[in-house]
Amino acid sequence: MIALLRTPWVILLATALLAALPARAQLTMSQNKEEQIGREIYEKVVAEMPIYQAPDVVDYVTAVGRKLVTHSDRPDGSFTFTVIDNPDINAFATPGGYIYIHRGLLAYLRSEAQLAAVLAHEIAHVTARHAARQQRAQTGTNIGATLLAILSRSGEVGEATALWGAATVRGYGRDMELEADAIGARTLAKAGYDRDAIIEVLSLLKDHERFEKQRAREAGREARTYHGLFATHPRNDQRLAEVIASSDQHGSGGERGEIPYRLAMHNLVWGQNTLPPPVRDNRYSDEALGYRFDHPEGWTFSQTDNRVLGLAPAGDEALTLEIIPRTNQAPDRFVRDTLQLGMVRKSQSFTQAGLPAHGGVISTAGQDQRLAVFYYGRNAYVFRGNLIAGDETRAEALETIIRSFAPLPRSRFGGVEPRRIQFVRAANNATWAQLAAHLKLGPYGEQELRLINGYYPRGEPQNGEWIKIIR
Repeated sequence: MIALLRTPWVILLATALLAALPARAQLTMSQNKEEQIGREIYEKVVAEMPIYQAPDVVDYVTAVGRKLVTHSDRPDGSFTFTVIDNPDINAFATPGGYIYIHRGLLAYLRSEAQLAAVLAHEIAHVTARHAARQQRAQTGTNIGATLLAILSRSGEVGEATALWGAATVRGYGRDMELEADAIGARTLAKAGYDRDAIIEVLSLLKDHERFEKQRAREAGREARTYHGLFATHPRNDQRLAEVIASSDQHGSGGERGEIPYRLAMHNLVWGQNTLPPPVRDNRYSDEALGYRFDHPEGWTFSQTDNRVLGLAPAGDEALTLEIIPRTNQAPDRFVRDTLQLGMVRKSQSFTQAGLPAHGGVISTAGQDQRLAVFYYGRNAYVFRGNLIAGDETRAEALETIIRSFAPLPRSRFGGVEPRRIQFVRAANNATWAQLAAHLKLGPYGEQELRLINGYYPRGEPQNGEWIKIIR
């Protein structure tokens, strides 16, 4: 697991979440339960976080992952590989065979073997059932609920997965990480990849950590170091080297896959993705106010001024969303004192996607309504949905809509083309400093080019060598 953390509180919260976990605990979670938890987490991740959609990249990562699975300890297992559209260095696994890798990490890797080294390590966490083995009997079934809560309450894209990364590496500890190293190295060798890629990935992560500490010192801030895959290893780790050496009797060597990796990653987005997210079926969004919600098949929505009307498939007016100025009161007091809707049954305050909210059931002229109020910016977003006695489908539809309300990602600015990774051949006598200046990459451009090309902190590209640039 790799995670480059951006927010110090994430580290503290992760530590608190796992402080009570034992170093060794008996296996308590059934495989069916693991699969259920993983599926729930996956559904929440793809609903709450931007997913990278470029087919060349997504299909390639999935193909490499599936190749590794066939040589893993669970060759017939069902695995899902997802690229999260985030510039951080991060990769992690959740129970049930769900493997995630951030777009940001892909920019630093330089071969298919290195990608395979990352994925094989995460697959090993799943096949060795580390998440289940690390839980007490009374908490083993709560692991998914914990992350789902984190995902629901995280207002920043990437915070939730970073928290999961920090939490699990602390939970797994040195022994389980080494076990994942050994299993991953064996899988890598059986799949025909060069096992030296594991050391290469460790080296590039350590180089990035060194660069980040330098930038932090110059900026007078705390360094944002990663917590995950190989984080417990020093650069020259003898135990890791022994684990890799013992993974296969044939020694080093094997496929590098530099050309396929280069072809797949050409035009990979670098840094923040400024492209608008792809249009999704069954999603209503308001770009001006910056919110969205999902709805079941067949529902339609229209907007007039500060009111959104939702029609159910039967054509009846089923839901309204009113957007009105909020007060300084908490949402529950806003419902009571400003909306004055009378008694609220099943009343509950909660936080969703980082937004304070309150909800319940009210009755108006004999009609039960599902109520939810979200505070977002200076406005209160008031959902009122008509319930029909005995109609569970209607109740579930309203719950789906309300529970999917969230801000649109702040990192997207439609129409602005992002920078991208491109592969070119180095010209004669080219230097990283010259390239950074030509490409207008800013004060740290030279170091970034060195990092993504494996030349940090010194050395210059060779004439005719394939290199990455940021354009």
